[in-house]
Amino acid sequence: MSYPEIRFGILGCAEIARKLSRAITLSPHASLHALGSRSLEKAQQYAKDNNFPSSTILYGSYDEVLDDPNIDAVYVPLPTSLHIKWAVLAANKKKHLLLEKPVALSVEEFDVIVKAVEANGVQFMDSTMWMHHPRTNKMEEFLGNNRLFGDLKSVSYSTSIWLLTSYSLSL
Repeated sequence: MSYPEIRFGILGCAEIARKLSRAITLSPHASLHALGSRSLEKAQQYAKDNNFPSSTILYGSYDEVLDDPNIDAVYVPLPTSLHIKWAVLAANKKKHLLLEKPVALSVEEFDVIVKAVEANGVQFMDSTMWMHHPRTNKMEEFLGNNRLFGDLKSVSYSTSIWLLTSYSLSL
């Protein structure tokens, strides 16, 4: 089966975007089409420091990325407080969205993003790699097999973003 190439634009030069930009360039189904920053000089330096393909278009604003008709999807690694503005603008420009976590500052902001995505017929995904990694399914299969693992009674999980949050699940 043949898949069309997804042409990505990145909004901003955040440190966290380094790994994802490398993954995009390594994917046979994606290309790093553009990078936008608050200044063209910063975009140029970031692209150089991270060995972006020479075909990557560099912009001195986020709006220029969203206005590029050749971009299919936008990765938004900006601070969470900026997600609602740029996610809604991207959705309104018919760009699919990959938002860094946490996606929004509140449920209300998240709802606004979801409404914009649905109204414009674009896809949205958060950038939580762990839950989308193939080994997560393998762990779930193993832990759910009482012959191999035993009877699972509870799971505790901790993650750190800016504050420590713990979740418990009783089965």
